[in-house]
Amino acid sequence: MVDAVAALFAEGDFRPAVFDDPGGPGGGAGDDLVGELCRRVLGPLARSDQRRSGELYIRGLLAATGRKSIRNIAAQTGGPADAQRLHHFISDSTWRWRPVRAALAHHVGALAPPLAWVVHTATLPRAGRGGVGVEQFTDPRTGRRVNARCAVGLWAVTAHGACPVDWILRLTPRWLDDPVLRARARLPADAAAVDAVAAGLDMVRATAATAGPHRAPVLLDARHAPAGRVAARLQAGGFPYLLRIAASHPLTPLAADGRDAARVVTARHLAAGPAAAGAYGRVRPPGAADGPYDVVRVPCRAYDTPPGPRRRQLLLARRDPYHPERTAYWLTDLTTLPSAALLRLAAAPDGIDRDVSVTGRRHGLHDFDGRTFAGWHRHITLASAAHAAALLLDRRPAVAGPPPPPAPTRRGERSLPRKRP
Repeated sequence: MVDAVAALFAEGDFRPAVFDDPGGPGGGAGDDLVGELCRRVLGPLARSDQRRSGELYIRGLLAATGRKSIRNIAAQTGGPADAQRLHHFISDSTWRWRPVRAALAHHVGALAPPLAWVVHTATLPRAGRGGVGVEQFTDPRTGRRVNARCAVGLWAVTAHGACPVDWILRLTPRWLDDPVLRARARLPADAAAVDAVAAGLDMVRATAATAGPHRAPVLLDARHAPAGRVAARLQAGGFPYLLRIAASHPLTPLAADGRDAARVVTARHLAAGPAAAGAYGRVRPPGAADGPYDVVRVPCRAYDTPPGPRRRQLLLARRDPYHPERTAYWLTDLTTLPSAALLRLAAAPDGIDRDVSVTGRRHGLHDFDGRTFAGWHRHITLASAAHAAALLLDRRPAVAGPPPPPAPTRRGERSLPRKRP
């Protein structure tokens, strides 16, 4: 799996896909693909009517244009009673979403094995403040204050694009401490404030582990977390990692024989100290829109690593040659990957951020009109399945079938001779 990651992120032109509209029901081979995804993903639902409603909802999300309200989704199925049926299925039904998400992760893993898992915090703008979890947040992309839900998602990055497979909704004290809001949103008794890093680790353990026997690297922003402990938890689960860390994070340099040095330094000082002197190299990742960067790799260990088995770790520092103060730091155990591959891997969360704002709107990640906690989770689960279906539909011609024949030459045009090898 590490070799596959290196091949993908070191060569070629990889970016999370921006999907085209795959069309609605009755799409021939695409319809079969969506039907198979629905059978696999909705298989854990106990009742056949629930599975039928789930498939109607996924197909409606794929076919509807504009805002994905239940009325708009139901309009794509052609049945006059479907709006009430789907409203009950999302808001009042009792089906559990976690087994459905596990089935989604497993199905995506079987068709397009994940080459990385990205824990990504998304700000999902909403009009008004009535829906569950909606609060005033600062959008990290624009810096503006917006009404939005804040949710932590686990995204599978594949050779064909990226899609979410699990979610945790972040609730503010306004929702958790107000009994009226709790009752209105039907928050479960155990609903509590969650830390984004802890939530991400829980999703990796609960969902990513179901996607297949291979453990793809986990990308996670640990700048406000004990990165050594985060790395130890991922290592215990068999997951390699690439963790974004703060410049002030304490690290222990490694001597030439692999033993810990006697001193502890910050990531900033290690990347600028004697161990990195003369070791910076200029790297431009293939297909990247920005760069080049000055990159250095320094063997180290996180100082806050708990007792137990330890892997060799690496500090990766990426410095803008024109603005040296703009330096980013990562901690990883992917010590055999080349720097270009690590930089492409580190850029995956930026692509997912664009995917949430563009593709997520097309398939309903932003559009939940209900007010309940369980309703949001059911909607976002099926929207994630629609996102995966669109990914597979969009990339299907690229992985199957012969190449198209050359276009015929128009009258009056001359064909260019082929160059001899």
